[in-house]
Amino acid sequence: MTTTFASHIGRSFPHGGANVANSVLDDESEAPAYTDVERAIRFLREAILRGDYVPGQRLHQKELTERLDMSPTPIREALRLLEAQGFLERVPYKGVYVKATSPDESEEISLIRASLEGLATRMAVPKLTDEDIAALEALLEQMKRAWHQMNLRRLRRSNYQFHALIYKKSGSQRLCDMIVGLWPLFATDLLWMIPGRAERSIQQHRAVMDAIREGNAEAAADLMSDHILTAGESITRFLRSQQSE
Repeated sequence: MTTTFASHIGRSFPHGGANVANSVLDDESEAPAYTDVERAIRFLREAILRGDYVPGQRLHQKELTERLDMSPTPIREALRLLEAQGFLERVPYKGVYVKATSPDESEEISLIRASLEGLATRMAVPKLTDEDIAALEALLEQMKRAWHQMNLRRLRRSNYQFHALIYKKSGSQRLCDMIVGLWPLFATDLLWMIPGRAERSIQQHRAVMDAIREGNAEAAADLMSDHILTAGESITRFLRSQQSE
């Protein structure tokens, strides 16, 4: 199943600073023609990664067929493949939902993500161009504005694009694939509900950005790992507090 799924999803992150705002589905410059199943998987995976579909949200097949302008058959197959990879879960007699994460799973995932994303950052820093750095600065400013305006949709997208640009520049597709597999299982949206966490997250992005500008790969990697770990700790505490109520 892993090989088959990998052939469907193509590249994990958008490529390069100039194209970072484009989704995988939109970036067709070097892509072959995709089947309807592949197009549906690319659209859904990207939407989940950006936070357009959040953990616990139901996916309606009829809505997806209309939105993607395709028949129900490829949509059903795309949902089945994404369910097999852990992006989605099927609830009997109810439907297909974006997979939610338990506190214990959240804690485990944050530890793994911190290691992987710290490594990706360390590998990426020497390869980031002036154009990439300018794009990262612009995305960080978008995050700040979106938070002040309470535009959570834009905040989610800017956050995703900031991380995606860095990890893509690591040059390791295998590493990017591993990171992508964990992102949907991390309840990032909860961060914005935790008092003080959004401000701290933006400050942490700023610290990573400063280390990148200095060309300090080790510092940037450590700061990125700390960002993921502390975010994970906040989410895990929040989830456990919700369970105890």
